[in-house]
Amino acid sequence: MKKARVLLITPNLKGVKNGLNRIQPSLGLMTIAQSLINNNHIVKIHDTALEGWNNKIDLSDNKVLIGQSEKEIRNVIEEFNPDIVGISILFSNLNESGHTIARITKSINPKIHVLIGGNHITNSLIDYQHNIIHPGDNIPLIKDLEDENIDFAMVGESDFNIIELVNKLINNQDISKVPGFLKRVSRGKYSHNPSDRITDLINLPIPARSLVNMEGYFDIGAFHSAKSKSNRVLNIMCSRGCPEKCSFCTTPQMWGSIVRWRKLEDIEKEIKMGVEEFQIGEIQFEDDTITARKKNLIDLCNVLEKVGLPWCTPNGIKTNYHLANQPDMFKAMANSGCYQVTLACESGVQRVLDNIINKRLKVDQIKPAVENAKKAGLLVHTFWILGYPGETFEEMNQTINFALSTGADSFSFAILSPLPGTPIYRKVVKENLWWDGKSLDDLMFRSSLVKVDGFKGPDEFEEFVNNTNKKANLILKEKDPARFTYKYGKDANEKSIIKQT
Repeated sequence: MKKARVLLITPNLKGVKNGLNRIQPSLGLMTIAQSLINNNHIVKIHDTALEGWNNKIDLSDNKVLIGQSEKEIRNVIEEFNPDIVGISILFSNLNESGHTIARITKSINPKIHVLIGGNHITNSLIDYQHNIIHPGDNIPLIKDLEDENIDFAMVGESDFNIIELVNKLINNQDISKVPGFLKRVSRGKYSHNPSDRITDLINLPIPARSLVNMEGYFDIGAFHSAKSKSNRVLNIMCSRGCPEKCSFCTTPQMWGSIVRWRKLEDIEKEIKMGVEEFQIGEIQFEDDTITARKKNLIDLCNVLEKVGLPWCTPNGIKTNYHLANQPDMFKAMANSGCYQVTLACESGVQRVLDNIINKRLKVDQIKPAVENAKKAGLLVHTFWILGYPGETFEEMNQTINFALSTGADSFSFAILSPLPGTPIYRKVVKENLWWDGKSLDDLMFRSSLVKVDGFKGPDEFEEFVNNTNKKANLILKEKDPARFTYKYGKDANEKSIIKQT
């Protein structure tokens, strides 16, 4: 069996000028890389945004493009001389840079196989399949595959399917039946094989952190959490899947609705490797529902108590899981080093939660969850979203006022992002709810793409949300200066706090 040279690459980042742009190692690419290494292939991971972090090109609307120049990217590809280039496109705002990498690759050698993967292409396929059944919804083509520089895509969980693909590619064998394989047949027509769902994560390898520039990520110190205890963060996932069906979220489509956990021994080994190899000072768990299966969580807490590092849940946890036993659950988390939980609340209006978001959460369950976490000794960060299609101006203000009454320590008021693969995205496309001149290419943190009741344009709404975040996240300083200092540090100032949240 021949060895393949595989370059896995993440594109330049479209970010906010003078804002906090977050960046961290790709767990997906590191896991895939280790799978390929275990099968004797030669793999390189390259993050063009990280390696060109100080290169910022001004764009319109207070945005910047962060990352390497085309010449620098070309040099990386030429030097490694890959057989295959895999481009990870997590969100739609990485599309343009991803296509640039594909163009550069093909200009170097048209025989290099170029494929894309990640949430964006998986969710684009979901929308395309929806449009076959509902053609009147006007969902666009999978435009990524209309690019002649992109040969095909892998969708869904590719950790093991990628091995079969690479083995067959390098040996000139038929790849058309590989699970998760997606290819353009003709304009608007695509050939697709269903992706195998990994029912048991027990064989999932530990991510290949040795292949990424961990010190570069540490130096920037912009990991997922709104406020970290250490710049030397280990971002890790213990589980995949979410049983919820929120209309704005892509997790169930990408990872499935059944929560599956990795082997506890592997999680413990990954943490110990992080401490030994990189002197990790904090763990951030990226699970979508780390509290869904309480027994697994408590077993993890027992391991973490021995490790002795601070940890948090920046991706958010469901607010009303295990309500009857929440105090004990939060206490176990705190005893094992957890210093902050993020509660995914989303709205303070029951109509919005029920009829727009489809979130199984009662408004009156939110405050008790905040209180339970705080009594256990945890800081409480909260997620809220403003600007849902169908949400009124009055309901947005109700959400803001309710959020500020919960007693939470900090708040992230986000602007709704219509992510491909979600019911909300399909509604926006079908009813043409975009602001004039806006599209998915403008998708980024707190950018307004969708018309919002009570506002004349995206700039006005973005300013409203930014001012809301500023007001909300200075409340703790007034109410409890000591707790404020514990959370942010004695040298925190207003500007740095607003950038973090």
